[in-house]
Amino acid sequence: MASLPDFPPFNVHEDSNAGPRWKKWLTRFERLLCGLNITADKRKTALLLHYAGPDVDDIYDTLPTSSNEDYKTVVEKLNQYFSPQTNVAFEVFNFRQAKQKPDESLDSYHTRLRHLSQTCEFSDPAKEIKDHIILTCTSNSLRRRALRDNLDLPNLMKTGRAIELSEKQASQVEQQEFSSVNSVRHGNIQQPNTEATGPPRSRFENQRLRNFRGAEQSRARETCGNCGGTYPHIRVCPARGKDCKSCGKIGHFARVCRTKPPSSQHVKNVTHTRPQSPPDSDSEPDYAFTIANLSGTPASPKCHVNIAGHSVSVMIDSGASVNILDDATFNKITRNKGISLEQTNHKIYSYGSLRPLPLKGVIKTNISTDSKHLSAQFHVVHGNSGNLLSYTTACQLNLLKVTINSTTHHIPSTNQYPPEFECLFSGIGKLTGKTVKLHIDPDVSPKQQPHRRIPFHVRSDVEKELKRLEELDIIEKVDGPTPWISPIVVVPKKSGEVRICIDMREANQAVKREKHLMPTIDDLVADLNGAAVFTTLDLSSGYHQLELAEESRHITTFSTHLGLRRYKRLLFGINAASEIFQNTIEELLTGLPGCKNISDDIIVFGKDQATHDANLRQVLERLKSHNLRLNKEKCHFSKSEVMFYGHIFSAEGLRPDHKKVEAIQNATPPRSSSEVKSLLGMAQYLSRYIPGYADITAPLRALTKDDATWKWEEIEQAALDKLKKAFTDNQVMSYFDPHQATEVIVDASPVGLGALLVQNDKVICYASRVLSDVETRYSQTEKEMLAVVWAVEHFHLYLYGAQFTIITDHQPLIGIFRSHKATSARIDRWKLRLMPYNYHLVYKPGKDEKNPADFLSRHPNCSEPQPESVAEEYVNYVIANAVPTAMTLQEIQLETSVDDTMQMVIQAIETNNWSDPSTTEYKKVSDELSVHKGIILRGHRIVMPTSLRRRTIHLAHIGHQGIIKTKRLLRSKVWFPNIDKMVEETIQNCLPCQAATSGNHPPPEPLKMTQLPSAPWKEVAMDFLGPFPTGEYLLVVIDAFSRFPEVEVLTTVSAKAVLPKLDAIFSRQGLPEVLKSDNGPPFNGAEFESYAKHCGFTHRKITPYWPQANGEAERFMRTLQKCIRAAIIEKKNWKQAMNQFLLNYRATPHSTTNISPSESLNNRKIKTMLPEMPSSSKPEQTAMAEYDARKKEQMKSCADNRRGAKESCIKPGDTVLLKQPKENKFSAPYNPQPFVVEKKKGTMVTAKNDSKVVKGDLNQVSQTRLKGS
Repeated sequence: MASLPDFPPFNVHEDSNAGPRWKKWLTRFERLLCGLNITADKRKTALLLHYAGPDVDDIYDTLPTSSNEDYKTVVEKLNQYFSPQTNVAFEVFNFRQAKQKPDESLDSYHTRLRHLSQTCEFSDPAKEIKDHIILTCTSNSLRRRALRDNLDLPNLMKTGRAIELSEKQASQVEQQEFSSVNSVRHGNIQQPNTEATGPPRSRFENQRLRNFRGAEQSRARETCGNCGGTYPHIRVCPARGKDCKSCGKIGHFARVCRTKPPSSQHVKNVTHTRPQSPPDSDSEPDYAFTIANLSGTPASPKCHVNIAGHSVSVMIDSGASVNILDDATFNKITRNKGISLEQTNHKIYSYGSLRPLPLKGVIKTNISTDSKHLSAQFHVVHGNSGNLLSYTTACQLNLLKVTINSTTHHIPSTNQYPPEFECLFSGIGKLTGKTVKLHIDPDVSPKQQPHRRIPFHVRSDVEKELKRLEELDIIEKVDGPTPWISPIVVVPKKSGEVRICIDMREANQAVKREKHLMPTIDDLVADLNGAAVFTTLDLSSGYHQLELAEESRHITTFSTHLGLRRYKRLLFGINAASEIFQNTIEELLTGLPGCKNISDDIIVFGKDQATHDANLRQVLERLKSHNLRLNKEKCHFSKSEVMFYGHIFSAEGLRPDHKKVEAIQNATPPRSSSEVKSLLGMAQYLSRYIPGYADITAPLRALTKDDATWKWEEIEQAALDKLKKAFTDNQVMSYFDPHQATEVIVDASPVGLGALLVQNDKVICYASRVLSDVETRYSQTEKEMLAVVWAVEHFHLYLYGAQFTIITDHQPLIGIFRSHKATSARIDRWKLRLMPYNYHLVYKPGKDEKNPADFLSRHPNCSEPQPESVAEEYVNYVIANAVPTAMTLQEIQLETSVDDTMQMVIQAIETNNWSDPSTTEYKKVSDELSVHKGIILRGHRIVMPTSLRRRTIHLAHIGHQGIIKTKRLLRSKVWFPNIDKMVEETIQNCLPCQAATSGNHPPPEPLKMTQLPSAPWKEVAMDFLGPFPTGEYLLVVIDAFSRFPEVEVLTTVSAKAVLPKLDAIFSRQGLPEVLKSDNGPPFNGAEFESYAKHCGFTHRKITPYWPQANGEAERFMRTLQKCIRAAIIEKKNWKQAMNQFLLNYRATPHSTTNISPSESLNNRKIKTMLPEMPSSSKPEQTAMAEYDARKKEQMKSCADNRRGAKESCIKPGDTVLLKQPKENKFSAPYNPQPFVVEKKKGTMVTAKNDSKVVKGDLNQVSQTRLKGS
């Protein structure tokens, strides 16, 4: 063989997962052997070790081998070596992270997934690939089809190819772009020529137009009325899209213009484009209208609003369904704000267009006017075309009001309410004549909980909210001692303001609950029998309208950064609040006809309009006389039917809310035998109330047998339909009874949440919903916690104010609820939301199919609206206010994603497996950790990745606060292991702090002396001196054994300039084993690393910001710099003087070794200008080493003693030199003009010379041998 073909070597150190990469490389190598027709074992083995590279060859040499091993044995040993390095969990993570790219075909994506799945060790790769394609493919049509028809992988690929092909063909047919113009003109309206300017037509409209033209060819004109040329055109009319210079319209030239230019005309252009293919979206598309004012008259409906703290000009678009920001505005409002741009599959179209606007992403931020504040979603669009405010947001901000075609859907009668009751709908009332007393158990010891730190950026918002509550007479300041203190949690509102929540969990243990009867559904049916007209009233901030008695207020005391406050009104967090409020309002309404209340909801009814109006007037008068207030937005007047207490009341009677059974009716069929088991688990729970249960479920039970073949046909679907009907039958379901024991059964799956409200084993209500994209990334514990919170709030109407039991199959929740330790921000927020409820959490073990809620969670109700993600908004709020200044969330997300330790911690949080050694420091705070958008949180603080920790500390140290205040600032926002130690080290090494701080510094650490290398030129140190004013640098390489220096002149310190100089030095002295340097730019690049590997020496970097670690080189720099400065002062050539200095330095016995560097390195004395006798003696290295050790010990003892505190001996009359500012490298440290000390006071001295008198510290002066005059 003349030459070997090129083949890439195997990179052993590319990453920690070398096993899969080795298998791939070996497969390609064996293909090469096949192509070269090499079959001999020895040749195959030799080529394997040759092509694999020196690293693999070195690994093979370390393995136990024999001299006659064949190729197969060599491969097996290398496979065994690399196999343990296969990280299956990491490979599965890579597989789960894969998503179809926008320009990637389905077949290419399928191939990539198959490639990734080879190293994941899936039991059923085809199923995993199919499920992943359904979840992450870019085609929503394919996803809906797969979920509807339960396709296997081959059919899924076949369907996907067909969809891709049809989309491609349709885009080719509809590839032309159109635009439309709306013209507004005063006077006579001329119909535009639709050939050039008409709106885009569909394919069917074009066909009809062609048929019409065929019938009317005889009337075709020979001259085009838009351009003046021959008609019909061979191609597009030249005037299409052109402006008329006469009238300003678009679509014709001035030479054929048939109108005179109007004297006052406003033309607005509505621009849109037509896409290549119809949108593929699960939801209705959104529309935006881009309006450009062409006349120069500012007639556009523009205004300025405040977005994320910036004044922004927006156009109000009553036809737009979304808010839009352009690039320039987005960059303006997000600068240094940490607002994260989220990706979205949403598509937005301008009017008449099928091509979506170029979206960058979506943000959610605050928007406000002078009178309104709210949180809104904005779509960010490429370009600088301006900003749009949608119809909905404009109405919410009171910027837009539409009065055309407005209707009211109620029974036509009198006004909604008499005008004299308008005062009931403003402000917050206070019930007159009564105060609320809390019954506090004296046997419970009061607790003063520690204050929870509030981030500095949030404190101004908290102060505003505290001031607002004080002005409303809801809270008051606390003076003097108080037995109870509770912490607060700050939660964002949609308006951009904050809500202060009191953590009353400890205090509630001392509050005794009152027992009051709640009305049952039978009571309501009896009272409302015969009613035909209804009104529902909602009390505004209901609890805050009841005043707390003076003796009950102390238990509501809470701590803030401004001091202690307490509530003067009843608050939501008190466990007895619901019973107290219900009883108070019930007593208030006693004696009034035609009204009932449940908590703060009041229903007023009458058999006809007149009776209803009379009853309503009496209720409003009673509320007004007792100074109570209503929430106008939640009140509904004069309705023919209303929703109340979970039922619909109307003139026809009572009927249940269909939402109670919607979760069951909308559940999708099972797709596997395990899902059938889950369905039968719920059915078994209710089987005693289902007649013929065994017969109904027989076809389904047949699918759960081990040898059963999966199928879903008409007989199975019929069984499912019968079972759904049985689930919603009166024998299974029942009315809610407040006097019966209530249970809430919950469960969470990877795709949804499920819950059942049960009394006496009968179902009151079914509920389920799908998880959002963010919620699917929660850990299982967080999903189960979310299921509990969502179920309780979903059944709030039935559970609030009553004692009930929550049943879960996730045991870790029991420990979380029992513990009062801090947890993650998300779980903390959820626990606070459960605080008003009186519940008992119970763990019932069992497999998924034994949990009745399991089937609902795996087949969630897709029509159930997504609730507001309060926990996510809170976590977003925490992160946004916890990001250090000048650092963005994107940076933290990126660095966390590439930090191996952070990724292991994220995996441990999600799996609750903390066995990896790298997560040990995080395990002790594992209950407080959570993950949000790739960022780890400890409570409300961000856990910083390793690469950003030092930068974070430096950001907190801006302004040079001390150690304690810097720690306090950091602890309010971020956390990472050893944060206190790193802060102390950083601040103690902060030079400006040391220079600006008075007082004694702590004594330095004792010197740690390096051991003398065993031979010359084994270890060398390298450093740079410069730059000089000439722009030059000196590269210094000094031998640690002999102290022999090599010096080269450079004009730049880049690796390209340094490496040739090192080659020259190593060519004279040989290659070292170790080269020590600082962390400068040329030593950190891949080029220098490659050079070190090529030369075979180890590159050892000293500790960052600690030059003493490279002390030999640093000390020589001082000597060398002194030589060059002296040469400059003497007007000599500094380079020539430097060489003369190096000659003498290399020949001078070193103070530590007592042997000259040249003699120690080269075993000979070099000739200098001094005369000498010839000598043949050689230095004894052993004696030198002993002498070196002895001198170093003396140096250590002397230095340790010398650096202790010692009083200066300078006195009045002494001659001293003063330090001067260092302007450049040539500047001497001291002013050569001497001064005489006049006065000494403490460490301050006053000195003068002939021209001036100066004052300075003793550390700034140096005593000379000159006598004072």
